[in-house]
Amino acid sequence: MGKVNTIFSYFSKTPKKTTENQVLSPKTPNNSGSNSNVQAASNNTTPTSSKKTNEKNGESTPEFEVGDIVWSKLEGYPWWPSIVCNHPTSKVHIKKGKVTEIHVQFFDDPISRAWVKARFVKPFTGADAKEARTGGQFFSMDMSQRKATNDADKAVKMTKEDRLGLITELQPSEDEFEMDDLDDMFDEEMEEGDSDKSKENLDVSKTVKEKSSKSKEDESKSSKPPRHNANKRRRIIVEADSGDSSDDYKASSGSESDSDSASSGVDENNLSDTGSEPEASPVKKTSRKRKLPGSTPTSVKKSLSSSTVTPERSPFVGSISSATKSKLSLFSAPDSSSPSTGDKMEPSTYLHMTLDFLKPDKLKDKNGRLKSHPDYDSRTLYVPDSFKSKVTPAMRQWWEMKSNHFDTILFFKVGKFYELFHMDAVIAVAKLGLIYMKGDYAHSGFPEIAYGRYSDLLVQKGYKVARVEQTETPDMMTERVKKMHSVTKFDKVMKREICRITTKGTKTYSYMEGDCCESANSYLMAVTEKEENDGCFTYGVCFVDTSIGKFHIGQFLDDRHNSRFRTLLMHHTPAQILYERGKVYPKTMQIINNLPGNVIREGLNPGTEFWQSSKTLKTLSECNYFVDEESKEIVWPAALKKMLSDSDALNSSAADAYVLAVSALGAILWYLKHTLVDEELLSMKNFEEYVPLDKNNSVSVPNSSVARDFSGKRHMVLDDVTLCNLDITENGLNGSREGTLLEKLDHCNTPFGKRLFRTWLCAPLCNPKSINDRLDSLEDLMNIPDVSAETRELLKKLPDLERILSRIHALGLSNRSNEHPDNRAILYESVTYSKRKIEDFISALEGFKVAQKIIKPFQDKVDGFKSILLRKTVTVKSSSSSGCFPDMAEKLKYFDNGFDHNKAKKDGVIVPNKGVDSDYDGAVKDIKETTNALDRYLDQQRQLMSCKSMVYWGTGKNRYQMEVPENMCKKVPNQYELMSSKKGWKRYRTKEIERMFAEMTDAEDRRSAALKDTMRRIFHQFDTDYQMWDQAVQCLAVLDVLLCLAEYSRCGEGAICRPEIVLPEADSKPFLLIREGRHPCIGRSSAAEDFIPNDTMIGVKDNIETEDPTTDSQVVLVTGPNMGGKSTLMRQVGLIVVMAQMGCYVPAEKCQITPVDRVFTRLGANDRIMAGESTFFVELSETASILQHATENSLVLLDELGRGTATYDGTAIAAAVVEEISKTINCRTLFSTHYHSLTDMFSSDPNVRLGHMACMVENESEDDPTQETITFLYKFVKGACPKSYGFNAARLASIPNEIITNGVKKAKELENKIQRIHLIRNLWKFDARSSTELKQLVQAIG
Repeated sequence: MGKVNTIFSYFSKTPKKTTENQVLSPKTPNNSGSNSNVQAASNNTTPTSSKKTNEKNGESTPEFEVGDIVWSKLEGYPWWPSIVCNHPTSKVHIKKGKVTEIHVQFFDDPISRAWVKARFVKPFTGADAKEARTGGQFFSMDMSQRKATNDADKAVKMTKEDRLGLITELQPSEDEFEMDDLDDMFDEEMEEGDSDKSKENLDVSKTVKEKSSKSKEDESKSSKPPRHNANKRRRIIVEADSGDSSDDYKASSGSESDSDSASSGVDENNLSDTGSEPEASPVKKTSRKRKLPGSTPTSVKKSLSSSTVTPERSPFVGSISSATKSKLSLFSAPDSSSPSTGDKMEPSTYLHMTLDFLKPDKLKDKNGRLKSHPDYDSRTLYVPDSFKSKVTPAMRQWWEMKSNHFDTILFFKVGKFYELFHMDAVIAVAKLGLIYMKGDYAHSGFPEIAYGRYSDLLVQKGYKVARVEQTETPDMMTERVKKMHSVTKFDKVMKREICRITTKGTKTYSYMEGDCCESANSYLMAVTEKEENDGCFTYGVCFVDTSIGKFHIGQFLDDRHNSRFRTLLMHHTPAQILYERGKVYPKTMQIINNLPGNVIREGLNPGTEFWQSSKTLKTLSECNYFVDEESKEIVWPAALKKMLSDSDALNSSAADAYVLAVSALGAILWYLKHTLVDEELLSMKNFEEYVPLDKNNSVSVPNSSVARDFSGKRHMVLDDVTLCNLDITENGLNGSREGTLLEKLDHCNTPFGKRLFRTWLCAPLCNPKSINDRLDSLEDLMNIPDVSAETRELLKKLPDLERILSRIHALGLSNRSNEHPDNRAILYESVTYSKRKIEDFISALEGFKVAQKIIKPFQDKVDGFKSILLRKTVTVKSSSSSGCFPDMAEKLKYFDNGFDHNKAKKDGVIVPNKGVDSDYDGAVKDIKETTNALDRYLDQQRQLMSCKSMVYWGTGKNRYQMEVPENMCKKVPNQYELMSSKKGWKRYRTKEIERMFAEMTDAEDRRSAALKDTMRRIFHQFDTDYQMWDQAVQCLAVLDVLLCLAEYSRCGEGAICRPEIVLPEADSKPFLLIREGRHPCIGRSSAAEDFIPNDTMIGVKDNIETEDPTTDSQVVLVTGPNMGGKSTLMRQVGLIVVMAQMGCYVPAEKCQITPVDRVFTRLGANDRIMAGESTFFVELSETASILQHATENSLVLLDELGRGTATYDGTAIAAAVVEEISKTINCRTLFSTHYHSLTDMFSSDPNVRLGHMACMVENESEDDPTQETITFLYKFVKGACPKSYGFNAARLASIPNEIITNGVKKAKELENKIQRIHLIRNLWKFDARSSTELKQLVQAIG
């Protein structure tokens, strides 16, 4: 037998003070539940050990008295006004130990209390004190805290006696003391112990009996209150010197478990996951939670209180003495927000830091390749066999999993806790705020119920998380070991398997992960490419939102600038992107590296992980993802079937035009299999071909009839550059939505509506008929404001139905492989998870009921709608109508009557009503009939025996024994078989009873089997109508977006008008006319209340300027002073065009345009450092793309082209581009410039119009511009601006006046020099002229 250590084996080191960013788990200072502390409290004395600790630390006792008003702070939460009060049980307000604590009652409704560390208790100096105001230490934006501060301010003015009347004695609940022992318990489950003492071989039932008898003895001897009985837990630490693992938790049926004291850096009650309590856990009863002050989550603050919850009965024998309790209190970890001074709590060097194979210069992958090897796989780790043979069996499991998933954090299940070890624990402590457990190796953990919270935190930070579950019970392990011929210590451990790997691109928000708080799509994308002969690239792409289950797959040829690929990444920005390691061209790799920093980039090995098209199709066929349940044949989704080769009858090869696309799908397929979510996503068969928006656009042929044909289902192209420059979906400063058109317009009420809105915004329409139909729908909705307002309120009640449908599909899979490890996982919170599943399902049903209510008010209005789109959206589909909204009434009624919803949510079990499940109904019917038959048989025997007192007795397998009084036993027939007896009674059975009881048992087994699978079958039955439910969701999304646009169009700031979208005549040019237009993202705020609206006319004559021959020109040269508003005007025009073709009213008095097929922008000055591209190169690249792709129906916005190089070069390039656009492309263009020579060059071009941003100059002086006063009028008027007034901008930027004056002199010198050079050139070319002209020329030069 191994040496048994005490719990103090883990306290060999002095605890350290942790860093400020760590969040410690709740600690119960001084173990208030111990007898010693109660006694000390009653005598108002402090234990010697605690007093010494205080003296050693230099910590003085706080001078607070009962009734004092103070500021107090619980870890991780704001300072809160409180009143010092006695604890209701211990009757003291100060607890001394290593960390002195003060007991306070918070000013809040309802009232609550807590023990708070003395360092976080400060005197209350009033609500108007400097510390309580903005910027002060105690200031908080929480309105509840402000109200509490006012209440405390009133209390300060009271007398002390009156303040004592504010104290409410809140008695602790029965569950409240549980953490007294739990937080000082540390996990020994990774210790290697004697095989007879291993938890996995422990006879729990025997231990429970021993413990029960022990507890009764203790109770009879103890005179203390019940909560101080000696039934506290004690951990038994076994020395690591024997053969078996004691790593696993052994749950015993029928008894409560000790998993609460299994190691964890966070208490189960310290969770903000509302509604996720372990209510019916096989391990622990539900812990009641109390509400806390203000916004502080109840569960967290309660667990921080010393009076938390009482310990439960444990299968382990013994209790912790009061002396031990007192000593343990010295090791309470300090508050994480205290300054990091003092010794480290954990060893300075953990075990994993000393391992040779983990040294950075010696790291190898699983195949033994060093980091310098070209095929080194950073996702795996080489772990020597010699090392694995020396560790415990469970730790060997951990290292083997870590070897295959070195880049993944393992949430390793031990009992009811997920444990993290070694390097994973270091990350968890740093990123999650957990604390290290005691020991020589890094170790932390948390309860199973908190998995969703902690995994999501790590995934959002870019980590991969693997959920490792126990897939065996102790009994199953025992049976497995019995069947083995040779058994080693490594066999005597419960099996564990990875059940799920979660990354940023593979989140599905399952019942364990919790709900999604963001509405935006989160894509996992794979890309592959090949280079064409002309330097262009062909891309194969596949991307999927795993929370919805919709796949997009496509292949396209791109230009030299990778415009289509860049646009794809902007429209569908991935959360995670996969590519072929070592096979991506540098240019594409630069684009991938330039993605936002939060995008995960992962290279896959070619062939083995990034599959070729043939292997992809073969796997899809063999894994039966697309097998029809009825015909049992593979039914390929339409989008995929199109990509199969027509010449291959086996469907094992892709068509030539889709080889890369199918290969990209192979990478996604491999990764989904790797993360164990492939079956639930691919079986949805939800595939759509991705086609670039400009792939079918008209060719760049000026004045062609094709270029003017907008009758097809075409969309305006907004490439990545335009989306960035116009701040449409994210701003250029920090990538957020602040100040963007999306933020301004998107006020949708549903998550799926918000996703559709972004799609519409990134791809406005081109077809005037479709645009006008959308505009008609807005008018229709604005004409029924009452119905629209009611509909918006109902939409707010809807959950994310699109994502819930995906989850229900996964839960209802009938052909899910039995090999999936999640089906074998032992989950201790299974009842809680069942409740979550049922709540999801019921919320979907309730959501679709609300959808019916949403549609109903429109039925008597639909005949008056002008919009076809709106009419189809809100009309229920039937044989007599062309509506798109499905008729769900019968299906909803079926599921509504299928089971008791309230009972199912409460119990976590679905019991089907009659007629829902034939197997269940048949079993229940058989049980009822057999029960009646047994009752009739008993009546017959009573008559036969003439004994009315005969009854059935027994439970379980002993049921249906006829209990006969002993005085009647003489009349017992011979066929009666004696089964058991008690004093005065004997119990019998007959063969007839045995037969009927066998029938009863069989029926009960059939009922249990049917009931066990009822939930899945109901979900599956619901999922069979997925297309109907999804169609309803899409109709709701369209209605939500239309209501959003209608609300903006009705309530927008300033003048709002309906845009007129017209087709140009055969002999006319495209045009744009905006009267009094305003920038849509600059509202009537204090900074923009004087925003000046402007007229913009391109390609159309101005009625006021009919004599100007250039008023209908296609190109407008915009000049004006610096900061005069040129860029704002250009962005304003671009955004108004986007809004108009999206089908929204625009901020202008009048807007009339012909359709724009594409908006090009060249705005601002940006470089691409990571791509090695300078500002000027970026300008030229964007300009080259414009010249290549623009058609006469495009809108081009060019801002100060050529400024990134020498003046002459820049002017020449700008002039050449203007000429190309004017004479060749002939599209609508706004071209701003400070090269005033351009105005001279194109002043005579009838297709170029001059305009400038007006300004007013006072005290104009050419010698001293610092005296000038320039007022920007921000008005766009005709003509050219004489100068740019750059020195005024310098003055506004606080450039010193002497520098500006010197600059003016330099400018004049440069102007004179240039003028002389020009004159000399004229003199050189001078021919025979009059002497007078020659003299004038020479005089000008001199």
